[in-house]
Amino acid sequence: MSVAALASLLIGVLWIGGGTVWLLTRRRYRLAQVPNFLMDLVGFPVELAQSLFGRTGVPYALLLPNMLIFGFFTFLPMILNFYVSFTGGSSIQLFDRPWVGAANYAAIFDCETYFSPKTCSNEGYDFWTGMFNTLWFVVVQVPILCVVALATALVVNKNIVGRGFWRAMFFYPVMLSPVVIANIWNWVLHRKGALNAALGSSADAMSAMAGMTGFDLVASVVFAILLMAASERAMRASDKPSVAWTAVFGLLFWAVFAWANPLAILGLPGSTWAGLALAGLLVWFVSTAHPKARWAIVAASVLSILLLLTVQFDAVFDFGRVRPVNWLVTPNTGWPFFWLVFVFCWSHMGFYMLILLAGLQAIPKDLYEAAKMDATSPARAFFRITLPLVTPTLTVVLVLSLIRSFQIFDEVWLLTGGGPGRETFMIVQNIYETAFTGDRPEYGEAAAGSVLMAVVIAVFTFFQLFITRRQSEF
Repeated sequence: MSVAALASLLIGVLWIGGGTVWLLTRRRYRLAQVPNFLMDLVGFPVELAQSLFGRTGVPYALLLPNMLIFGFFTFLPMILNFYVSFTGGSSIQLFDRPWVGAANYAAIFDCETYFSPKTCSNEGYDFWTGMFNTLWFVVVQVPILCVVALATALVVNKNIVGRGFWRAMFFYPVMLSPVVIANIWNWVLHRKGALNAALGSSADAMSAMAGMTGFDLVASVVFAILLMAASERAMRASDKPSVAWTAVFGLLFWAVFAWANPLAILGLPGSTWAGLALAGLLVWFVSTAHPKARWAIVAASVLSILLLLTVQFDAVFDFGRVRPVNWLVTPNTGWPFFWLVFVFCWSHMGFYMLILLAGLQAIPKDLYEAAKMDATSPARAFFRITLPLVTPTLTVVLVLSLIRSFQIFDEVWLLTGGGPGRETFMIVQNIYETAFTGDRPEYGEAAAGSVLMAVVIAVFTFFQLFITRRQSEF
């Protein structure tokens, strides 16, 4: 019989046997009260705890098993890790490791300047390179993740079509294993992956479109400036758009439409007349004070930009020389770091969105109704009602995302392996490689690095809590 089975049998015997004796010595049961006896037997531990510790001590007695487990598997390893950081040798046996004092910490801090890891010892170089890369990752990634999670929570909190579906879709990546996520994005980002294939096909399409036009680059820039000025003047009026400036904008739009000749892509003639008809329709919308007049001007402006981009597209963006890119291994481009931030946000955003969504739903709806009655703009309602009331929840998200960002390892190890070079080499990867790779594992040095990492996380966390608490007081 295994130890777990023996322990389960012992607990069952003590519960059933001891509970039966304890109950029968204090109460009398009739045959018809057998169900009551069974229910009392189920609640025997609570009743025993209440008799031993009193009514106020019952919660602590119930928490005691959980705290023992938590302490054994969390606090005890932390204490042992702190002790190991002051020992040396390659043995994993705790009592076989010689005491070296602060030698592991001294090796890490053996640098001429901490802001230049190249001036450090080998241990310091790896540690400070990983630490600075991790700090930069945290500084970039945490604000982006929190802003995206908050924006997504605001959207899915509204009464939109398919709200439950979108909530599930945004949360779905959280349920995936980091290995699965890394393999998915490896398939997308490698040299012959989906992203390079999509860019290649888009480049061919854009080059073909540009080949059908003959617009000069300087004329494209001039027309872009004129279109922007005319649309701004047309929409400047407070009550309705200006008809005169709309007519000027329509004339420019018609010229761009005719010269870009977009219908030629479909093998159809008549771009000149189609542009004239669209320009006339736009002027009619404005002259009749149509409620969608401003939106029509915006749509025409966007279409004008797209038409100008088709004119000499190769000259502007040089899509003809697009080549497959090794997004994850090309050095000195910033792309490996960018994709790490993107993949991390994509895979974890749903969890923090769910926390913020709970905070948004806890805000009383009466406040928004009162603000609407006072004709408060949506932006003012957000900054005066939503953001202050969701700040405590946002603080929790900031702290959790900060800790999780410092712990990033799976995505880095599987996507870039810390490369190219040391561009995405993170502190947890340094701790892992120091302790578990190589012919002679350095457990003491790895433990020292993990202690220093814990100190940095604690400093950042307390600083965030201090700032948010000061803001809540004001």
